Amino acid sequence: MLPWLPGAPPSGLSPAPGPSGRRRPLPRVDGRLLAVVAVAALALAAAVAVAVAWRGGRTVSTPFLSYTAPAGWTADPAATTAPLDAPALTGTVHGAGYDCGGEAHVRGYAAAALLPADTSPGSGPADRAERLARWFATASYATAGGAPPHVTVAPPRAVRVAGPDGPVDATVSEVTARPDPGEACAPTGGTVLALAAPVSGGAALLLVAGDTGGGPAAPAPPDRATLDAVLASVRLGPG
Repeated sequence: MLPWLPGAPPSGLSPAPGPSGRRRPLPRVDGRLLAVVAVAALALAAAVAVAVAWRGGRTVSTPFLSYTAPAGWTADPAATTAPLDAPALTGTVHGAGYDCGGEAHVRGYAAAALLPADTSPGSGPADRAERLARWFATASYATAGGAPPHVTVAPPRAVRVAGPDGPVDATVSEVTARPDPGEACAPTGGTVLALAAPVSGGAALLLVAGDTGGGPAAPAPPDRATLDAVLASVRLGPG
C-alpha cells in the first residue's frame, strides 16, 4: 500500500504495485525511474491539459488543481494516457535530463495527486503529504545498489493557496535527501516538497522535487527559488 493512501500506516515505506500486482518502478527525481505510479485503489481517471503560460513555463491543469511548471520542464508522456490502473500521480512534468551509468536521469520532477478523505488519526492532508515526500525522497535518491539515502524531515509550514472561493489554508512538507556515494555523475542530494490542501471530498497534493548538487555541470540542478515558485503558482480547482 502506498504511504499516503487511506489506511496506510504512519511509518514505513511500501513499494508501488503495478498492474496485476506486479512491482512497478517508482517515479525517480534522478530520472532512473520515470514511470507514473499506478494503483487501483485510487479512482482518478482524468486527462491532464498542458498549455504554455505567458511567463514561459507550462500551466499544468488537472480537475482539482493547476500549477505553472518551470520553463524548460516538459510533460511526462506517460501522463497523457491513463494506464490500466488509475494513476495516483497525475499532471507530471520533469526537468532536463542526462545519462549517468547507462541510465536516464532528470534534474527535477513535479506531479499532483487527489486523495480521498480519511478521518483516521494521523491521516490529515499534512500527514499524508509528509509521508508522500518522505517516500518519494527515499525511493528517488537510493543508490544504484538500493541503499536508502539519509533523509531529514522539516516540520510542515503553513501556507495559503488560491481557491475558487478565496484563499485556502494549506501546508508544505519538506524532505531533504543525501544519498551514499555512488556514480561520479549521480546527484549528491535532493529536496522534495509536498503541498497539501483540503478540497471537497479529500485532499489535493502537489509534489515538487529537484536535485541540489552533484551530477554534470549541465544541465544544472534547479535552484530553490524555482521549486518555491512552482508551489506559489498553485491554484485549487479545475485549471
